[in-house]
Amino acid sequence: MRCLLLAFVLLLLMTACTPPNTSPVRKPSVPDATALTQLVNSFIGTAEGSSKFGFNGNSGDTFPGATYPVGMVQWSPDTPSNLPGGYYYPDTTIEGFSLTHFSGRGCNAYQDIPFMPYVGAVTIPPSTDPTRYFSSFSHRNEKASPGYYSVVLDASKVKVELTVTPRTGYGQFTYPASTASTMLINAGGSVKGNSLSHVQIDAATSEVSGFATSTIGCGSTSYTVYFAAQFDRPFSSFGVWNTTIVRPGATSSTTPHSGAFVTFDTTQKAAVHVRVGISFVSVANAVLNRTSEDANADFVTVRAAADAAWNARLRSIEITGGTNDERTIFYTALYHTFLHPNIFNDVNGQYRGFDNVIHSVETGHTQYENIAGWDQYRSLIQLRAVLAPAEASDIAQSLVNDAVQGDGHLPRWEQTNADSHGMIGDNGSLVIAQAYAFGATAFDTRGALNAMLNGQAKIREGLVDYQKLGYVAAEHQGNSVSVTEEYSIADFAISTFAQTLGNVSVATLYRQRSNNWQHLFNATSGLVQPRNSDGSWATGSSATAQKGFTEGDSMQYTWLVPFNVHSLFTKMGGDTNAVSRLDSFFTKLNEGQESQYAFMGNEPCFEVPWEYAFAGAPSHMQRVIRAIQTKLFHNTPGGLPGNDDGGAMSSWYVFSTLGLYPEIPAVGGFVVGSPSFSAIKLHFGNGNVLHVTASNASDATPYVQRLSVNKQQTTQLWLTWDALKQGADIQFMLSSRPTNWGSGPNDAPPSYSASL
Repeated sequence: MRCLLLAFVLLLLMTACTPPNTSPVRKPSVPDATALTQLVNSFIGTAEGSSKFGFNGNSGDTFPGATYPVGMVQWSPDTPSNLPGGYYYPDTTIEGFSLTHFSGRGCNAYQDIPFMPYVGAVTIPPSTDPTRYFSSFSHRNEKASPGYYSVVLDASKVKVELTVTPRTGYGQFTYPASTASTMLINAGGSVKGNSLSHVQIDAATSEVSGFATSTIGCGSTSYTVYFAAQFDRPFSSFGVWNTTIVRPGATSSTTPHSGAFVTFDTTQKAAVHVRVGISFVSVANAVLNRTSEDANADFVTVRAAADAAWNARLRSIEITGGTNDERTIFYTALYHTFLHPNIFNDVNGQYRGFDNVIHSVETGHTQYENIAGWDQYRSLIQLRAVLAPAEASDIAQSLVNDAVQGDGHLPRWEQTNADSHGMIGDNGSLVIAQAYAFGATAFDTRGALNAMLNGQAKIREGLVDYQKLGYVAAEHQGNSVSVTEEYSIADFAISTFAQTLGNVSVATLYRQRSNNWQHLFNATSGLVQPRNSDGSWATGSSATAQKGFTEGDSMQYTWLVPFNVHSLFTKMGGDTNAVSRLDSFFTKLNEGQESQYAFMGNEPCFEVPWEYAFAGAPSHMQRVIRAIQTKLFHNTPGGLPGNDDGGAMSSWYVFSTLGLYPEIPAVGGFVVGSPSFSAIKLHFGNGNVLHVTASNASDATPYVQRLSVNKQQTTQLWLTWDALKQGADIQFMLSSRPTNWGSGPNDAPPSYSASL
């Protein structure tokens, strides 16, 4: 009761800190028509955008289904094109409604335990002839909003409605009048296949339970998710299937392709309700989750509670101004930033660790999964830290727990209780250091530093080269340049983190190592390039080839030195040359991974437009960023310029519209851009408020003419977190013409050399 009261008080204060491991807040029985959730378009990112990165890369790979803020369940439709988010807007067929999804990844994951309503007899296993049970649908009969999804299936005429609590799904399925109204539950239907699956029917309690064992995205480690579904009415008949046969009347199946079907008589009562709890620990915990979270509430009440929880999150940033489309793009982006990481522990605190042993999280805290380090370290964890520092601290602690319970290293790209090793770098270190720099400090910092230092051999490919040569050699690693740069960034973050903890020797050593990127800068070409262990430049590389790089090329990765931009520009021949190169680079904004131009649909380019600030050319920065916002982000299904990657792309957009960006890793502060809205209120998780105003903000006025902070005029292009965290008043005067504001020699943000 105390947790419920606390959550209600926090909601009234419009903060984003509702504890994710408590029951949902009780709210009125219908969603608030004035809620900010009405400004979210859940379909943004479900179709191809403007990138040139292949089918999977061009879409945001988001999903439109029902999920709770950082919730364990993502109950969403899956369509045949098989995008990693599960749903492709141009598709006209739904295959099922699975319970787990990841928003924005470039490879398939989850989509476990799809439910599919069907009218008719089940005579052939869905594993044998799945298309028999698919259905066409129309977007005219489809709706989605935060915490809710609905669609009418053409084949069966069933209206599907889905909503959620933190760890459960609640489905309302309205069937036509029939004695053969059936629900298929495909435990063996995970998108990456199943090594084992199980279903168990208990007709006496109208319950179906079981598990699905599959493999993590971008990896081969297995995980098991358990479910327990309870229907609100008796079954008129039931059965199970396996790989080859249907067994009417049977109650159990354990094979890689197991499933269950239950049938209802809907001639008198059309609606069938089902509550589904999931757990990564056990069926018993899935039941406990289900019975603990609004077990007695009706569908409308649960839906309204989910809407209220999302509205509280969205109200953490209140905006005024802009067009209807721009407000929708903004709040959809903010919505996407709170989808992941996800709750991993059950209501009793239990979770499965990296050692596959059941652990219990400390009371009042949460263990998280789906921590997409390579993507989320750049701007998402910083946003979460300032808006919900207790939650961000738990994310950091979750990584420390993973290291302690695993082989000692901080996961690079964490999913369930495993490191998928997705992408490159030492990103767990960066996530933790970023969170700490922006106020999320309530975690085991000493344990974190220990894992940063001692786990490198388990996560850094080419580490021997890196330590011996100062770079990863081309003949030993195909993406040697990208890896070296990411390690340099991580080393800078480790140095900064260690310095704040008072460990000067570690800070000094790792600051020196952060300089390693320079070993791959070729003064002749003015680019970073792959280099052999003997010091020679690798042959066969070019400015626009991927050799030596991950999802990019030399033209794009040369800019990836966000902590020491001054040194980079000096190597380029000075600020004037750097600005000229940036202007050329941004002639095109999203040209894919083998181009001389920008690729804003992918993370390595996130920080590049802000580098104008370091060269005394903020007006160029303001122009380019407004162009990126208006040309690449739209209120349409194809409205994202690339994979959202767990909200990473969306977090860039949120910060850019605020006119602030956390450019320098592990350093609390922001490069100053220009806001897109006339008034913005950021409700920090510490209770303070940042007011940003620009009365004449518009797409046509990106240029800063004047800036004052707490009524003191300034031309500085860097604002520290320490100066803002107690609340502040930032006032912009914008112009439609470029100005000289912020272009003085002392206005640039700081750069950090190889020495403390």
